[in-house]
Amino acid sequence: MEFFEFFSVPLMFMQGIINFIVKPEINDVYDYSNVVLSCYLFSALGALAIYLILLVFGGIGLNKLAKKQGLKQRWMAFLPFFNTYYSGKLAGETQFFGQKMKRVGLYAAILEFLYVALEIFLYIISIVACFPQYLTLEIDEKTGALSGVPNDSLPAWITPTNNYGNLVAYLIWFFAIVFLCVLYVAFFRKYYARGPILLAFLSTIFPFRGITIFAVRNNAPVDYNDYIRRRTQAYMRSNGYQPPYGPYGSQNGPYGQNRNDTQNGLDPFEGFGGPSGGNYGNPGDSSSGTSSDPSSDDDPFSEFGDDKK
Repeated sequence: MEFFEFFSVPLMFMQGIINFIVKPEINDVYDYSNVVLSCYLFSALGALAIYLILLVFGGIGLNKLAKKQGLKQRWMAFLPFFNTYYSGKLAGETQFFGQKMKRVGLYAAILEFLYVALEIFLYIISIVACFPQYLTLEIDEKTGALSGVPNDSLPAWITPTNNYGNLVAYLIWFFAIVFLCVLYVAFFRKYYARGPILLAFLSTIFPFRGITIFAVRNNAPVDYNDYIRRRTQAYMRSNGYQPPYGPYGSQNGPYGQNRNDTQNGLDPFEGFGGPSGGNYGNPGDSSSGTSSDPSSDDDPFSEFGDDKK
């Protein structure tokens, strides 16, 4: 899919190139057709060169990650479509609208193949439609711009096939992007937990999959949920917070009274004769209002230590 994204960029400027750069050299429809076909050729060669470079970089990244995990058949990392399937094997189990999926890499690879096959067919008939016998050269009277308009010699099936084919290609592309997003979010949660959404975005919406996979080739797989839990604990502790626990929350939670308030004599429950100190909901607190050390046995997170990484 990346190839066609690179391929389409110069074609977007083809009409401008024709009218502002090579227009003086166009004398008839044959010259016009040669220029258009040359644009297709050089665009394809440039896109192929960039795509192969990224394919090799991505293959190196996948191969190294697979080698660390002891996966076999690492040759698939260097082949189109197979590398998508292999990324799914490295990503492991994924979530799709709350449902577990084990073969998202396979589904994404199939959709990629269908999209590429259809795009190749559409570009072939577009090139055929640019043959000089099927074009009439027209010049806009106001702007003087050149354009090739299909004439009556063009086979009748080409235009509707191109129109409907592009619609089907767009639908396949949409579903392929959805599955690729699911795949690479799971992939980068495992190999780049600090920013999986960004790298997944660059790997699916933009054609930088080879670069992003190569960039994480030295990373060890992690459990994303465990990573987020530890980061949350580290953040809370670095800011002086104790994670809420117990039926009534911590000393600064929504149900616990702030200790500074009780020290200033602002105990709202003093009329009930209960113990002061705002420690309701913390079993084992003394009636003198002193609270236990956060690092005592009552702290369920003490086993993790002070992780401030």
